[in-house]
Formats: sequence, structure tokens, C-alpha cells
Amino acid sequence: MKKVDLTGKTFGRLLVLEHAGKSVRGQSLWLCACACGNKKVMQYSSLMGGTQSCGCKKKEPNLGTTTHGHSRTRTYRTWTNMKSRCLDENSQAWKNYGGRGITVCERWLKFENFLEDMGFCPEGLEIERMDNDDGYYKENCKWATRSEQQSNRRRKA
Repeated sequence: MKKVDLTGKTFGRLLVLEHAGKSVRGQSLWLCACACGNKKVMQYSSLMGGTQSCGCKKKEPNLGTTTHGHSRTRTYRTWTNMKSRCLDENSQAWKNYGGRGITVCERWLKFENFLEDMGFCPEGLEIERMDNDDGYYKENCKWATRSEQQSNRRRKA
């Protein structure tokens, strides 16, 4: 098998400097310089498999798909559930929300905007639409107790 020269190629934060021999199992090893300043020997399969750094990227806070740091909060779960009910036709609740025209305002498609408008969900409360036939947006929503929500239901036809 012909050896592929990775010298000079970049993989995320890694710049391949030179070939560094073979592993015990015969895999090519490459000396890489990471953008953080570290140097590390990497296996060919790791570079081709998506490794992006020397390991420094894992240690940095908030480097996932979220930038707000609240993805494990009750408020974030409320936001994702709200979007699912209105936007995902595969959601069990879709027929009672998106399926009957209940929408989420464009501003609230971004969590940070939802959080700015509504604040964190207080303990024991849930999001409520004051006009049950209208969508989710700042002027139509509030945090309410379950009993408050029970009195604000659609009438069955």
C-alpha cells in the first residue's frame, strides 16, 4: 500500500509537521502541531477519523452546539419541547399545536432570545399561551401554574 504524505495538511487545529514512524500495529504516525501550541504524535486513522485537536478542544467550556451554557436547564427543555410541538410533524403533540396552526415566533427560534424575553422558568411553573388559539411569542406567553393552565383550555367541539 502506498504511503500517503500528510505533511502540511491541517485537520481542525492540527497541522501535520512530519512523518513520525509506525505504531506497534503498523499504522503511520504523524507529528502534529496544535493551534494551542502543543505538539502531539497522532495516528493516521485518528486524523482521518475526525480528530481536530491535541485534546485541548475537549477542555474548553461551551464548545458544543450550544453557546449559552443552559442546555441542561428546565427552561431549555421547555423551549425545545415548545418548538417540537409546533414544528416537528413527528411529535406526538404536533396535531394539537403545529397541526392546528400554533406557531413559534421567528425570534424564539434562537434560545438566547427566548431566555431574554421570558427569563428562567420559575420552579413549579410552565409556559402558557394566554390566547390558546395563538402562537408562542412574548406578548402571548407567561409562566403559569398547572392549575392556571387547566382553566385556559380549548373547549372540545
